[in-house]
Amino acid sequence: MNQKFIKNVFINSLFVAGLVASSAQVNAAGFNKDKNNNGKIMTSTEFYQVLAKTKMDQLGKNFGMPDDIQTLKNTTGETEGVVWVYRDAVKKADHMLDARFVIIDGEMKYVTLSNAS
Repeated sequence: MNQKFIKNVFINSLFVAGLVASSAQVNAAGFNKDKNNNGKIMTSTEFYQVLAKTKMDQLGKNFGMPDDIQTLKNTTGETEGVVWVYRDAVKKADHMLDARFVIIDGEMKYVTLSNAS
C-alpha cells in the first residue's frame, strides 16, 4: 500500500479516536466546550482570537467535538485529509456561520466560515 495513504489513515484515525474518547455525544449548535456537550456560540471576533492561539494539538480542546467530520480525497480517490465541521457556531451580525477546519497530514491548513447549512 501507499505509505502516504497509510499515514493519512493513521492520522485521521487518531483524530476520530480522540474525539470519540473525549465525548460520545455531538453538540447541536456551536462549539462543544464542556463535558455535557453544551454548545457555545462565539462571535467572529472571539472565534479569530481563539483560533490565533490554537495549535493543532489543542484543536479539540479549544473547539470540542465537531458536528461532522468529512473526508477529503484527491482525484485518484486516496484520502488526503479531513474537514471538521461545526454547525451554527459563529455569530456575525444577524446570522449564523458554520466553521470548517481543513486538516491535511495532521496540520490545520485553513479555516473557513460559511453561511450556516
